[in-house]
Amino acid sequence: MISKSITRRDLVRSVLGGVLLAPFLRKRVLEAQNLAAKRLVLVFTPNSHPREWWPLPAAAANGFTLQGPLLDFVGLEQHMLFVRRLDHSWTFDNHHEAGVAQLFTGQRFSDATTHYAAGPSIEQVLLKQTPLRGGTPVADIHLCAADKGGGHRRHVCCYAGAGQPIAREWNPQRAYRQIFDGLRVSSAPGERERIRRTLELNTAELRRIQTFLGQEERARLELHVEALRDLELQLDAAAAQGGVCKPLAADAITPNDHDEPNIRSWAKLQVDIIVDAFSCDRTRVAELGFGYSGSAHVGLMGLESGTRNWHEVAHMSLNDATRVLDLSVAGATVTSNHAYIQFDRLWASHVAYLARKLAAIPEGDGSMLDNTLIYWGAESGTDHNHSPHDMQYLLIGGKNLGLAVGQYLQPAAISSAHQLHTSVLHAFGLEAPGFGIEPTCGPLPGVLR
Repeated sequence: MISKSITRRDLVRSVLGGVLLAPFLRKRVLEAQNLAAKRLVLVFTPNSHPREWWPLPAAAANGFTLQGPLLDFVGLEQHMLFVRRLDHSWTFDNHHEAGVAQLFTGQRFSDATTHYAAGPSIEQVLLKQTPLRGGTPVADIHLCAADKGGGHRRHVCCYAGAGQPIAREWNPQRAYRQIFDGLRVSSAPGERERIRRTLELNTAELRRIQTFLGQEERARLELHVEALRDLELQLDAAAAQGGVCKPLAADAITPNDHDEPNIRSWAKLQVDIIVDAFSCDRTRVAELGFGYSGSAHVGLMGLESGTRNWHEVAHMSLNDATRVLDLSVAGATVTSNHAYIQFDRLWASHVAYLARKLAAIPEGDGSMLDNTLIYWGAESGTDHNHSPHDMQYLLIGGKNLGLAVGQYLQPAAISSAHQLHTSVLHAFGLEAPGFGIEPTCGPLPGVLR
């Protein structure tokens, strides 16, 4: 794991500098946004999900029970917010390119040739109009697994602006170097203890100085003390997970998008990089894509090569749920519906892995997941219906952002995905009246507490 690496000199500059100038600490350093960081992860999985992706109503505390594709999320229900009856606002052809273009942008095509989105994606709006970035050295990171990345319209979800796609990085080694360049790497327990002792001394000194301050400055300094406590918790978490900052071992990863063991290792590394980047506060915004719009993945999980691929299985599942395929899962041939569920669970398991890692990191009165929103979408409606209807967005985490997690929200009327995007903007402090091509749609009722 990578954690915040701090030298004595860095500590003197950041903490002791604050002690010496305590009554005059700059407000920007003490703002809650910087001390209790908000984070955003956009997740894309290809095509769509089977109907079993939606939970079943239940008398459980959360009011729902997870099914096959999302069984790896069991135990995280209190962090999940399902929103059904959402539609995209427009479509084109089979909706693959229209769906992925508007997935997180809410925009139409910028032109009839490239089919790029005609405006920025939600994370870019937040980076430009809110303090989401804080003082992090990297504004945002864009990674993928089971895909070679690049800037083709079907491989892109995020945009800096109209016709400005942001390509994903498939290679974990390159991603690691780009994100952590200049960060000193160390796992020496002695260094952690030296940092801890310095933190303890500085905390005591801050407490002493508080007695000489007025009420306003005392409150500001209390925020600084809380920041030191959070840093100590991060050190504890790093030690509990077996050390800090270590080089990435990813020599065996290849861009093979139909080799299941390779994809699992590949996806795990990309998730680890995101969590480490958050833990080091290198960035607070990330994208994680699996495959591309219309992904096929011929031969994945033992599926026969040729015309049979994951994309086709999704269509078979809708039209003939009993058809038996030459797909071995746990040593048995299965129906197309079961195959579709297994494929979908492959992607979902890594989103669950991300959520669990964030939930395991203490932060403030909760966990890093409580301060992070994982915003997950696919480009087509339920059961791979090639339509803009019944779009499958899932929000995970973000309790401290005001999200009403732990529920399966089914509005009485069909709503626009733009309303959900607007709610996300509000969660991050941007009180926008709407989003994308629906600038006055308003937020979706029930998403925020």
